[in-house]
Amino acid sequence: MNWLATLNESQLKAVIHPGGPLFVVAGAGTGKTKTLTSRIAYLIMNGVSPHRILAVTFTNKAAREMKTRVIEMTGPYATEVWLYTFHALGLQILRRHIAELPYGYRPNFNVIDEEDGKKIIQEVIKSLELDVKMFSLKHLKNLISLYKSRRLDQFERTDEEKIYQKYQNYLRENQLVDFDDLLLYPLQLFEDYPKVRDHYQLAFEHILVDEFQDTDIIQYKLLKIMSMRHKNVFVVGDPDQSIYAFRGANYENARLFTKDFGAEQIVLEQNYRSTNHILRAANQLINYNFNRPAAKNLESDLGLGELPVIHHAQNDIRESFYVVGEIRRLNQLGVRFDEMAVLYRNNALSRLFEEAMIKEGLPYVIYGGISFYERREIKDALAYIRSVLDPTQDFYIKRIINVPKRSIGLVSIQKIEQKAKELGVSMFEAIPYADLTPSAKQSLTLFRLMIEEMGSKFDEMENLAEIMPYLMGKTGYIDMLRAENDEIADDRIDNLKELQNVFTRGDQYYEGTFFEKLHQQLDQIALYSDQDQELDDVNRVRLSTYHQVKGLEFRAVFMVVMEENIFPSDRSLMNPVELEEERRIAYVGITRAKEKLYMSYADQRMVYGTMRYSYPSRFIQESRVSFEKPSFEGISEGKGHLLKTGDKIEHNVFGIGVVIRVDDDVATIAFGMPHGIKKILESHPALRKKNN
Repeated sequence: MNWLATLNESQLKAVIHPGGPLFVVAGAGTGKTKTLTSRIAYLIMNGVSPHRILAVTFTNKAAREMKTRVIEMTGPYATEVWLYTFHALGLQILRRHIAELPYGYRPNFNVIDEEDGKKIIQEVIKSLELDVKMFSLKHLKNLISLYKSRRLDQFERTDEEKIYQKYQNYLRENQLVDFDDLLLYPLQLFEDYPKVRDHYQLAFEHILVDEFQDTDIIQYKLLKIMSMRHKNVFVVGDPDQSIYAFRGANYENARLFTKDFGAEQIVLEQNYRSTNHILRAANQLINYNFNRPAAKNLESDLGLGELPVIHHAQNDIRESFYVVGEIRRLNQLGVRFDEMAVLYRNNALSRLFEEAMIKEGLPYVIYGGISFYERREIKDALAYIRSVLDPTQDFYIKRIINVPKRSIGLVSIQKIEQKAKELGVSMFEAIPYADLTPSAKQSLTLFRLMIEEMGSKFDEMENLAEIMPYLMGKTGYIDMLRAENDEIADDRIDNLKELQNVFTRGDQYYEGTFFEKLHQQLDQIALYSDQDQELDDVNRVRLSTYHQVKGLEFRAVFMVVMEENIFPSDRSLMNPVELEEERRIAYVGITRAKEKLYMSYADQRMVYGTMRYSYPSRFIQESRVSFEKPSFEGISEGKGHLLKTGDKIEHNVFGIGVVIRVDDDVATIAFGMPHGIKKILESHPALRKKNN
């Protein structure tokens, strides 16, 4: 166990804890994952059977990484450890026991994502003969989620309640569960079915929880019930990084755990990520929060480092060009683009920075955009696969019945649905009996035949890698995309090729028969969340919200638009609890930075089409960051025009130029070929005035 020698004193104390409930308060960059995986390895090395250890975390990526680390420490014996996300654990429990619930579910139910849920809600609204335009599907889905997870006592409007009831009935009738059900149904099994509860209470001897600060009320109840007998619960988390209240994370769980379990507490304060000037800013900021169940003070052995930089811009455009100018300068000094991140409070703020990156020709990626598995073509391909596996799944059949187009109109689909209801069968089974036009009848008969033929072909397959080439050829889907003949179509084809890679890897990753592997792969895809997005290995600057980069680190971090009413948001200023969460979000931002931290704000900002005057965020003052001059100066932002016709200018990219005119704060400059004449803000940080 030589890996024990790599732990610091606090980490070691946690890892060799004799048992019983323990709360490891792990500050940012303090080796949280290392401590947790070392604890699992320590338990195995001390005779605990791996299959009696349950460890839960929040992303599939984290679960995979933890399992790999434990196997490296203890050998393949550790593969039997139950290492899952909360939702994956719920899915495992439901695959075994869902039929015991009184809702008519079979073990082969399917899991839907957020977009599927909205689509079902849209159908439900239409079926209730309500006006779809009167409802926000996103808002309704959130309301239903809040109600299901018991964070809402009741709906305000009777329409909303009707939609919820019909939505839930639709899921049950169609053998579908949403992400909330993956937690709520296991809790119902534990609370109402003593045999199921006893089984899981006896199954695990030790339970470990990663990112405990992100747990919600339901997850906490599940943990409490499962660990009631042995109380060997080892939770790791940082209440100061609790930033997911909008997803249901319950900040009070840290206090509840200490009170309910009488848990001991060990604090990890030795930071291995950031220099001390950055850590001092983080410590000073978070000390303004009164409600802290576990205070701590981060320090590192990485030296003082550089003081954080505050940049005060005259307007939002100048702020964006300052940031881009600094990114270029740092890159020229040897910092890779992918080691830098521009962080903002909400996605709408990305536009100016994106435009500035484009204008300056710098590579960037918006991190946390649309998830791979939410893309139309991916959903279509997966709907085909699920329909072939079980054609009685109306939800998936409806998605692909006319994709590619088969002259099957809305009226025909409604007639099939109606006939299916009359006969008490699925839409697929009702096709021969529906009253349809001859052309629709022929198209649907061919569609039915195609699905049946594909089912026969699946029976012959041995490898998951065979699925996509066959599927795309047989359905004509790739031909449909090629006929669209545009750039987006090419992207869609590339995405389908990437799905092919997913199935090819699945052949190596999963064991069992073709169908067992396929079901495991589909379950894994169903559990994918936005937090599982991989950072690509292309050298690009990350533009992201704070929530998307929690857990990541960068050599240089730019916290932009640090203005009152934006960050913290105007809504949070009225609510002390929300304001403290906003401060925790800023704390997460600061602690992403390893070497360089920038905070920027502007006096004027265009908001919803009108120019607004702004004030610096209180978080700048609270972190007591010194107003350091940037180490590279553009033309200073003093008052009045600083350039005049005839001035010689040097630009980072375009080289030497001459100012030929100045309008307001925009200079027209003539550069040598091939650059020619450019219009550039005179305050642009990439410009330097040369002495004539």
